[in-house]
Amino acid sequence: MKRFKSLLPGFAILIAATAVRLPPLAAGLPYLSYVDEGHVLHHVVHLLAADTWEPDTYSYPSLPFYLIAGAALAYSPVYAAVHGRPLQGDLSPAPPHYYDILEPRELIVLGRLVTLAFSLGIVVLTGLLARRLAGPAAGLFAAGLAALVPALVARSAVVNINPMAAFFGLVALLFAEDARDGRRPRRGAGLAGVMAGVMAGVMAGLAGAMKYPAALVCLPVALAILLSGAAWRERLARLALAGGSAVAALLLAMPALVLRTDQVFAGMRRMSAVYQAQEVGSYWDQAVRRAEWDLPLTHPEVGIVFVILAAGGLLAGLGNRRWSKSVWGWLLFGVATGLLVAPYKFRAFRNLLGLVPLACVLVALLYAEIRQRVPRPLWVDLAAAVLPVVLFTPALSQYIGHHATLVDSRERAIRWLDANTGARDGVLFAEELTILPTRIASLERVTDVKVWARARQRILTRRYRYVVLGDLRWRDGSARIPPDMRAWIGRNYTMAARFGTTPTHPYSAVIRGNDQAIYILKRVPKKKKAEG
Repeated sequence: MKRFKSLLPGFAILIAATAVRLPPLAAGLPYLSYVDEGHVLHHVVHLLAADTWEPDTYSYPSLPFYLIAGAALAYSPVYAAVHGRPLQGDLSPAPPHYYDILEPRELIVLGRLVTLAFSLGIVVLTGLLARRLAGPAAGLFAAGLAALVPALVARSAVVNINPMAAFFGLVALLFAEDARDGRRPRRGAGLAGVMAGVMAGVMAGLAGAMKYPAALVCLPVALAILLSGAAWRERLARLALAGGSAVAALLLAMPALVLRTDQVFAGMRRMSAVYQAQEVGSYWDQAVRRAEWDLPLTHPEVGIVFVILAAGGLLAGLGNRRWSKSVWGWLLFGVATGLLVAPYKFRAFRNLLGLVPLACVLVALLYAEIRQRVPRPLWVDLAAAVLPVVLFTPALSQYIGHHATLVDSRERAIRWLDANTGARDGVLFAEELTILPTRIASLERVTDVKVWARARQRILTRRYRYVVLGDLRWRDGSARIPPDMRAWIGRNYTMAARFGTTPTHPYSAVIRGNDQAIYILKRVPKKKKAEG
């Protein structure tokens, strides 16, 4: 019972972490709700549709695709039992013609659940790392910060590779602590240190198989081994063993590094070129002013108070003999990551996500240092308990509120048509709106889907009682529907309903977003044509 009671605060933090992460699971369905979701799931569709383990891109590492594809295969018997047909038979086209066309919706949910599992794992690992260094109180505080910090929450239940990479990086750092023998000075410490170094290397390799830059976690792992209490010859042997383990894990998770080496490096070069193609974003602004532009947050990723506290924790950690070896390794990791991403013009805060849990641990170290120096630590404990709530509640309220009420404008349009049209009403859809084929088929109406160039001719025939259009644009931003055509439509159709406000993006390979402007036009009888 005493052991159970000691675990209750940790369970409470995990429950809170889960609660703030759940709303995005169903947000926007059956459409994507985050820019990176398609960048992962379309490649998963390829693996499933082609029944292969060879991905169609090497711009990203393969392990995230494998994990989600494996989850989909495990779920496929359930899908077949529920729908009466195999999951593979309902997959959207691969390669996709439009980024937003991704089916079935269960695949999106599975991808989000996989990300959620890793995100919750980050909360646990952050607490364990802080506890390893500074005790239970610091562990709970660090876990509480990781549970609520917006940078981690906002990417916790949307499909993206960053929480997965951060998870394996944290596991590597936990093993690196044991690789220094700091925890086992007794007999058998040598073997334990060797095994810990091997596992740290394995986890560093898996981190690199999740996201290429995440492999930099091998630097603090190597430093930990070199700072261990073993003889120098043994340290070098351990380092070689850990390095070999990292390479082996990386190759096992991504065999293409050996089998398709040229293609892998070509993929890396393509991604590097993308990051240099346009100048956008500021890491500092995203950290302390407004979160990454792809997130529905007008609040910062972490905030200036958090940054100041983390900086104080860094100084406290470097100045404490018990913590300095660990903190020097994290500093090395942070500097290396910064040097890697600094030259690129494309600056998205998600590239720094692996550093956020370490910043949470640094704040916890500062808390532990203050707690040790004051005569009555109860007030420090109370302040620590309240701090994450005070710092992050405004951002989390906005984030949760957005996702709890998010219904894609295309889905709202389909629901309106289902409720307000008859079985014999013809409906014409502009293909550029990327309304899912299964949702159009669910109407059980006479429907047609055409690109604007062909839809225009169909509209002129007045064959359809309803026409579904949007704010279509050319690449230069000008309206795709010319003024004379808009005037003709205005004389022959009335606006029956409209949803969303964002113009339709001209590029098929770019996400449309959940607020795309959708116009449902109803044909005016010839005797009652509207004026103008």
